[in-house]
Amino acid sequence: PQETLMLLWSLVVSMYCIGGMIGCLCSGYLTAKFGKKKCLLFNDVVLLAATLHTGFSRRAKAFEMILAGRFLEGIAAGRTPHYPRYAGEISPKKLRGFINVTSTVFLALGKTVARILGLRELLGTEDMWHVLLSFSGLVALIQLLFLPFFPESPPYLLLQKDDKAACLKAMKQLWGEGNYQTEFDDLMKEKAITKGTKIMNVLEVLRERSVYPQLCTMLLLLLSLQLCGLSAV
Repeated sequence: PQETLMLLWSLVVSMYCIGGMIGCLCSGYLTAKFGKKKCLLFNDVVLLAATLHTGFSRRAKAFEMILAGRFLEGIAAGRTPHYPRYAGEISPKKLRGFINVTSTVFLALGKTVARILGLRELLGTEDMWHVLLSFSGLVALIQLLFLPFFPESPPYLLLQKDDKAACLKAMKQLWGEGNYQTEFDDLMKEKAITKGTKIMNVLEVLRERSVYPQLCTMLLLLLSLQLCGLSAV
């Protein structure tokens, strides 16, 4: 029946947001415990699993597989900010600002390419929609092949693991042989500043009155972005 179809497709769309919320809520804990590199590898595995669910859903004619695939894609999307953070932390100091800024540009570019590929003249057809939804799996596969050869980010090794030797080794592996005492001293100063600082969860942040001005500013900005028409465009 038409009502059932509408309900199922609404669930398919909503599952992405539910997965994204769960991915956001658990990302801080997982990153602090396992490191950014391992979390990114886990993210790529989740994306590949989502791709397989979506790709086989058309053959199996099972909407449950689409639901599962969209849910997994949402979890991976909720952890998307870790990619530019990792890229910024492993980049040389003189390029760090450039990397952090351009990551947002490429995120917008990726959304634009997805919109274009979703046109009915391209992949937005009854026969090709599963290919469009599975497209992110290709990027995840490329990352899974190359990311294991990269070291963990130096800030994580020093600030979270307190491993000075591994931190210096990662710097040399990423940026070549040289004297990185300045970068190392900067990380040590950051460690001294953040020493004893408790990582708060969402509820603790909402109860902490000292961060209300920053929290209100951020919420106002995000809500304004939703109302500016950008999403509709």
